[in-house]
Amino acid sequence: MSNITYISLLNGTLECYAKNGSLEAYHYITKNAENVVGNQAQIYNFKYALASASGLEKEALHIMKEAIVENEFWYGYEYLMTDDDLKPLHRYEEFHQMIRLCKKREEVAKKSEQVHLKVIQGNSGSHNKLILALHGDQENMKIAEPYWESVVSQGYLLALPQSSQIQFSEGYVWDNIEKGSRELKEHYESIVASNHGDIEHVIIGGFSAGARVALHAILNEHIIVKGFVFVAPWIPEIEEWEDLLNQLKDKGMKGYIVCGDQDEDCFECTQKFVKLLETKNINYEYKVISNLNHDYPENFEEILQEAVEYIADTDL
Repeated sequence: MSNITYISLLNGTLECYAKNGSLEAYHYITKNAENVVGNQAQIYNFKYALASASGLEKEALHIMKEAIVENEFWYGYEYLMTDDDLKPLHRYEEFHQMIRLCKKREEVAKKSEQVHLKVIQGNSGSHNKLILALHGDQENMKIAEPYWESVVSQGYLLALPQSSQIQFSEGYVWDNIEKGSRELKEHYESIVASNHGDIEHVIIGGFSAGARVALHAILNEHIIVKGFVFVAPWIPEIEEWEDLLNQLKDKGMKGYIVCGDQDEDCFECTQKFVKLLETKNINYEYKVISNLNHDYPENFEEILQEAVEYIADTDL
């Protein structure tokens, strides 16, 4: 059994592609994908795109057929038509038949975009503590769940919102941050109402773009929280939000931030975020993970417990 996670599989494939080219990356994902639990549609996407880029056109078409025809996955029409890795497949009628099928499925999916929320509770009778945890871009609540579920044993309700903004089969994004914040507010209010207003202690968590939506929701007062736990937060406009960050201090919120020092996407903006928290005297903990790229740390369950205890400790 492979111990590679879904996120680390995709990261490892991209790293292999950057260092050794498309063919080595194709072999890497093919070798390591078998036992990975995650979005199989995305794994197929990586496989057929890399096969095509490597000159394995017939193999790429076979993988696409398995994904689109047999498994009934779909991918964005614009992506399929414009991605350079797939250009070699444009001369095949089979390719165009499949992307027409994808276009139809995409239109149906976009018309019926829905919000989803999974709430997990433990056996304890009292549920006055809540953690909302948001998935990253091109992910879903099923991918996020294993990373955050340990909080249930600490007496928390765990709520896993899923964005309504679908990009491909089971791949959801937070591109429209205003829409994401509104959905988060609706989830929050629904959970509070269903628990008769008894929820007194709320923490919000998020990975990557999920952290961006979570912070936006806090700063625009869509939800009231004690603190936040952000993993590899992608907040490109953090400097534009500088003045809004004063609210965190005013309301006594605390933050716990985790980021890998090899995260090319998020390490720089995370450093800026932490510096602003420091400047404004906002209580926070910052954990930099050595040799980690855009992913959760292996010991995240332990880190999450520490983060929750830090936020809950009123003496700090």
